[in-house]
Amino acid sequence: MMKFLDGVKVVEIGHILMAPYATQFLGDFGADVVKVESLEGDYYRNLGLGRKRGMTAQWMSVNRNKRSISLDLKDPEARETLNALLKDADIVVHNMRVKAIERLGLGYQAVKAINPKVVYCAAIGFGQDGPYADFPAFDDIIQAYSGLAAVNGVGSGKPTFLPIAIADKVVALMLGQAMLAGLHRQRATGKGCYIETPMFEAAVTVVLNQHLNGHTFVPPEAGLGYKRVMSPYRQPAPTQDGYIVHGVYKYEHWQRFLAETGRQDVLDGPLMADQHAMANNIAGLYEIASNEILPTRTTAEWREFFDRLDIPCAPVLQMEDLEQDPHLRAVKLFEEYDHPSQGRLRRTRAPFSVRDVDVGSDRHPPEIGEHTLEVLREVGLSDEQIATLQARGVVRTFSDEEKPAARKAGW
Repeated sequence: MMKFLDGVKVVEIGHILMAPYATQFLGDFGADVVKVESLEGDYYRNLGLGRKRGMTAQWMSVNRNKRSISLDLKDPEARETLNALLKDADIVVHNMRVKAIERLGLGYQAVKAINPKVVYCAAIGFGQDGPYADFPAFDDIIQAYSGLAAVNGVGSGKPTFLPIAIADKVVALMLGQAMLAGLHRQRATGKGCYIETPMFEAAVTVVLNQHLNGHTFVPPEAGLGYKRVMSPYRQPAPTQDGYIVHGVYKYEHWQRFLAETGRQDVLDGPLMADQHAMANNIAGLYEIASNEILPTRTTAEWREFFDRLDIPCAPVLQMEDLEQDPHLRAVKLFEEYDHPSQGRLRRTRAPFSVRDVDVGSDRHPPEIGEHTLEVLREVGLSDEQIATLQARGVVRTFSDEEKPAARKAGW
């Protein structure tokens, strides 16, 4: 944990992936992130692989450096308890549909009335000023709506999902920037604000950042789609014994590559007449490289070749290669730690290195309601008040007695 945000309090009313991934980074940066869960817990807790119910590998990967409280937000008394927490929050973030959060009495105006300086971040599917405002959204839906699945399928000829929740994760990074921007303004002016980060609009900006292309100009100068990136031959290229990705990109790269591989015919031809011809014919150049040139040598031979020509290249690693990758091992990206209820675990650390910043130990991903008692006491509830809420079944706590018996192996 890097203490950039020491003293900042974040209340996350989040679930699944987008808001939790964004707030985990704030927790990595030292903010006190309090995750508000239902009595059943975040739905993502039970999606994926786990040693016990409620703590899957997938959920734990986006919920370190947080404290968990578990409340029945439909209960007025439990909601009043949450209001006491919201009163001192710097940032409140949710990724629920707006009408659903407002039915709980936790919309922007309601929270602003409790805490005028709050930075309130709504991470939602679709902007609230458009006809899709009430549509449900998750990663697959947004990959489809945004054109991402379509452009990803250029090589295969059919729409294809990326096999990671890319929309959730990219939009989460935008959400993190939005939260920090709001926090900076709050610190400078003492004023709060509302920030809406819709997945659809955000993902479209990612897709069209390069692919708006000719439609950047009014009237359009050409069609949509950046030729180099859209080429079906911009793929890992087959070698004699595997695949390689080459960085033959600039005009001078192509000149060196074609000359050194004996393809003077291409170098002297219309595809390489000048830099503009190269750019306009990039798909044809990729096709020649992938189909005619790169299959003639081994991956190791091509790596030596490209290194000699000072052209970037890379082998295609499998997921199984990553844990043993010499660079990742040297920078200690993978780390093992002991979780109080899960035993010995492995994770990827936050991908930052810092100097001249105080650091501390990370918080383990919490059990449902692991910090309910702690947080409720911090906001001023007495043990008697907490006992009443427990007796009514509107809060959930996690005690040592609920932890599974430790297994001998790996603990």
